[in-house]
Amino acid sequence: MSQAYRVEVRRQDAQRALAEARGFTLVLGARRADLEAGVNPVETLLAALGSCLLTGIQFVAESSKVPLAGARVVLEARREDKPPRIAQIGFVLYLESSAPDERLQRLFELTLKNSTLYQSLKDAIPMAGKWERT
Repeated sequence: MSQAYRVEVRRQDAQRALAEARGFTLVLGARRADLEAGVNPVETLLAALGSCLLTGIQFVAESSKVPLAGARVVLEARREDKPPRIAQIGFVLYLESSAPDERLQRLFELTLKNSTLYQSLKDAIPMAGKWERT
């Protein structure tokens, strides 16, 4: 089974773009190196990956009956200029749970295996991820 997605992005003004999908709107920075314009494309990619990881961990935790009181992820990327590309992504998934470490490790592994964006990006961009208990 496949799923189709559609997002329309249009320039709002000299600094911003609007991304729209299914009636939801994101305001994005669209001026190179302008930190005042808003969330830039690389940050948007990191946010999407983070959201996908959190969606995945919630799904896997519920399916595996692993108690998960909270989760958050901090992502960082390194960009190169020539050629312009993301050279590396690192992330830490912080988990709040009473489950033993072994179960949380397995939860983390299953999350990566089932994350659409992680699986899509991992062969194109070197990624290093880990989990920590909060």
